[in-house]
Amino acid sequence: MQSPIHSKICTESYTIQQSSAPLVRFEVHDLAFKLSNLVTWVLWILYIVLQIYFARSLRQSSPHSTWRSWIVILAEISLTFQDAVTALKIVLGLFSSKETGPRPRYRLTGDVAPSIEVLITCCGEPIDVIIDTAAAIAAQDYPAQYLRVFVLDDGHDQELGLAVARLNTRLTSQKRPPVVYLSRKKVPGVRSYFKAGNLRFGIDESGRLGSSDFLAGLDVDMIPERGWLRRMISHLLLDDKLALANPPQSDPLGQQAEFTMLFGFQEALSDRLGAGMCTGTGYVVRRSALVDIGGWSLAESGEDYMCSAVLGNAGWKIAFIREELQAGLAPGSLRAVVNQRMRWTDACMEVCEHFGYYLPGSAITSQMTALQRAVNILYALRDYSPVTTSLALILLPSAVFPTASSRHTVPYTKNSSYFFSIQILYTGTYLASKINTYIMYNDVGLARVQNHESHQIWASPYMAFRNIISILPSSLRTSTFAVCGATTSAINERSARRRSPLLTRLMSLPIPLHILYALFASSALVLRLLSRNPVIQQVDPVSLLPLAGPLVKLTQCIFKALVPVRYMLFPPTIPERDELVEEDEHGVRRPKWNSLRIMNQGERWAGTRFYARNYALFHTITTIHRFRPEK
Repeated sequence: MQSPIHSKICTESYTIQQSSAPLVRFEVHDLAFKLSNLVTWVLWILYIVLQIYFARSLRQSSPHSTWRSWIVILAEISLTFQDAVTALKIVLGLFSSKETGPRPRYRLTGDVAPSIEVLITCCGEPIDVIIDTAAAIAAQDYPAQYLRVFVLDDGHDQELGLAVARLNTRLTSQKRPPVVYLSRKKVPGVRSYFKAGNLRFGIDESGRLGSSDFLAGLDVDMIPERGWLRRMISHLLLDDKLALANPPQSDPLGQQAEFTMLFGFQEALSDRLGAGMCTGTGYVVRRSALVDIGGWSLAESGEDYMCSAVLGNAGWKIAFIREELQAGLAPGSLRAVVNQRMRWTDACMEVCEHFGYYLPGSAITSQMTALQRAVNILYALRDYSPVTTSLALILLPSAVFPTASSRHTVPYTKNSSYFFSIQILYTGTYLASKINTYIMYNDVGLARVQNHESHQIWASPYMAFRNIISILPSSLRTSTFAVCGATTSAINERSARRRSPLLTRLMSLPIPLHILYALFASSALVLRLLSRNPVIQQVDPVSLLPLAGPLVKLTQCIFKALVPVRYMLFPPTIPERDELVEEDEHGVRRPKWNSLRIMNQGERWAGTRFYARNYALFHTITTIHRFRPEK
């Protein structure tokens, strides 16, 4: 690892310390990243093309089974669509951006600083969580006379107001800035815009009470590091065209692997392309930039993503700052996870629709660069990928189920060369994809990557449902805005003392749906394997059709679809929040970082998924050996 280089930058009013940022993997091994992605996806394209040629060859030899071959191909493409879109974005970032290296790290020094107001939006979350976040902001290493903190309560909780008053008594004795409690009045019949409306209310009220140069926002469960404001605001002081700076979200509970994969790699590439986005918490924004675009963007959800896109289209820059400066809570139950994913899907759909899916010809995106437009179009395709994944979950078992047409057979020798080439290509594609995953995400951890891959399967139907809802007329749409921190679980699956009995957990929605799907898909797999013709010279052409494709991938999908069931069978026992935080020397309750080991119990199923993946490779190799071409 490179040693940091320190220097000082003196502006007209401020002194800023600069240090070099550590390189991430794609900056150290740039060529390896490029080659591994190219090789993997070239092999996959050849694999699909060869399957298409094979399917066309069946028209003459087995017309009754041709329909099944095309369903198999469609299923494989649908299942891989999300990964293909992500890979295209990665390739675009690796080959289209300049190798400028990471942004330097900055830190404002001294007792003179620009004025800033920090807004905490809340709506029904536990009071102790809100107070801990407010106290952490008030304890920032930032000149108190230039800092104001606002708690914006959309839940109209009188107890929270009293708790803020008690906190202010303590802060006054410590000579720290007090916290201002505000709660807006909602007009019946007028859209409230949930968090976006609450933010705009807070920004307007803070301006009325004495406007600041900068604004910052934190989710209610996010505890910032003491140097958060000094580090973030420095980037905006050094670049007048920079509207918003955003750090990654850190999950000390270790449950959300996508955060590590997104912020550690993909968002860093987007920043290279000038297509960074606001992720909703920990950001610092220039007030004049918000005035320039008419205020914080109003949306039912996804207001952070929409605001950064509007700023980008207006010519402002968005920066992704690769420093872990905040730590928050992950959803505490399966229900909360599902609600969060559905809300995120709604947010992405609303933003895509607002910007016309970033297609050329829209005045709303007229100022975007070609690279910004391309990145956002890929984001839009990724956001709709749960539909294709869900389609594959239906098509794979349907294609594998034996039917009357399975009795139509043809001599194996007519298609042996196609078949053998398909198996070889599948093996090469499989191995290349595993090597590519290792190169890209080795620092994330194999278990976390596998958890993320499983999540893409088992959670896809819920997100696909919201995808479909988004294309309905507005009068038929339903909102899923739900505060994850306020979502409770009736079965308390993670509490050792309050956990419901096993049968109750297994009968709670959506677990029965996952069990039913696994039974449906498994029956198709078992019946297909039992119907195999043992005679090599007279083989069902569909059994020749890429066994390493439909059968193995269906096996993997069954394992992944059962993740919520296994979770309910053996749920992790998570201590109460009070046991996972501790007071620092400033009296602020912060996460115990050594509790990460406890929280990672959710990754216990990596071994099961490891078996499924090695079964895939074993099955492919033995199939190639059994059906090798005759000389």
